[in-house]
Amino acid sequence: MKFRRITIAALALILTFGIASSGLYAADSISAYLGFSREVNEALAQRIQEKTGIEVKNITLPWGEIWARLVSEAPRFNADMVLSFGAAQAIDGTKKGYYVPYKSPTWEDIDAAFKSPDGSYYALGTFSFLLIGNKVKLAEKGYGMPMSWKELLDPKWKGQIVAPSPRTSGTAFMINYSFLQLYGEKEGWKFLTALDQNMAQYTKSGNAPTDLVGRGEYLLGITADENVLKRINDGYPIQWVIPAEGIGYEGNYCTILKGTKKLDLCQKIMDYLGTEDASEFLASMGYIPPRPGIPSALYGAAKPTFINLDHGWAVANRSKIIKTWKSKFMMKETAKAKEVGDQKEAEEAARDDAEAEALR
Repeated sequence: MKFRRITIAALALILTFGIASSGLYAADSISAYLGFSREVNEALAQRIQEKTGIEVKNITLPWGEIWARLVSEAPRFNADMVLSFGAAQAIDGTKKGYYVPYKSPTWEDIDAAFKSPDGSYYALGTFSFLLIGNKVKLAEKGYGMPMSWKELLDPKWKGQIVAPSPRTSGTAFMINYSFLQLYGEKEGWKFLTALDQNMAQYTKSGNAPTDLVGRGEYLLGITADENVLKRINDGYPIQWVIPAEGIGYEGNYCTILKGTKKLDLCQKIMDYLGTEDASEFLASMGYIPPRPGIPSALYGAAKPTFINLDHGWAVANRSKIIKTWKSKFMMKETAKAKEVGDQKEAEEAARDDAEAEALR
């Protein structure tokens, strides 16, 4: 009898694990491409699971790589959602029919600037770029932080500035079109050419300059703002400024991908992202959230000085801007930025050839 009880218990255990592994007892989950920094992606996925019970199996990628995947995978996407990419990807994907429109009730009272009219995409607040410096290294040199973008053209900064490459980084694309609109196209390219004389390198990631400057490898960086607060809290000797002319800004857009078999779960996540709790979480990470009245942990309650931008112009001129940048500045890309940038361009060329062939 004792042996029989043990056998039954063992069988029950085997059946339990078998059922669990088959997914019957598994937690609800979706897969998503996430374009925040890795730290933010992991924290956001954890927050979503805590608040909704839905596991987000996230793949961290720069915006440009997310878009490359969507274009190559369409119409059978390998993810259910995108959580954070830029206006260019949100607008172009809507035109191509990549997204499922969903008018979430929790987003109804949020400003129209943070959502598309048909619910194809929503903005999880804004992110920007900042000018950062290493306090220790600057003090050793006796230098103060530049308070104007044009102060970066001083020869004393030669070889001491890092920024990302727009061939691989959505942040970098935003940086470049911000300067082109701040100064006008002709003068903007003149400014970028003069700035390049002092540049040490262009990185693959928009957040990489934060770490390079934080470690003291370079004095200054033009970088995404999303990891700055965390690195300061981690003890890096980073200081940041908003130069007098202002900074550019973008939305962190989220979408539901067409063809998902987990539409109800995706809609539940989108509903959560429109809540006050979600805005408070995003603000705690340093972003300016979609819901008003919630201060950013990085910027405070006051709105930063933003450059007046036409994002539609940037989207329409994206290819031209990146090609011009490549012809002028690619020589200072890091090896990884060059490798990924060349790969993306080859994939885009192959897709263009295939589309042209299909039209013949």
